[in-house]
Amino acid sequence: MILWFVLIGILVYFLVGGDWNLNSFQRKSAGNHLDERLAKGEISIEEYQKLKTTLKENE
Repeated sequence: MILWFVLIGILVYFLVGGDWNLNSFQRKSAGNHLDERLAKGEISIEEYQKLKTTLKENE
């Protein structure tokens, strides 16, 4: 019975435009997180370059 609820829930999720991003279940590296922050405009290019250099030095 519970299995049917789960299957119906998944079906409804996809029908309303849901999108499962399997990469979100993987642990992101600091570099990937930094790349995403730059892409979203949360940090400037100068900040990105400074932080990227700091990450490389600490590896």
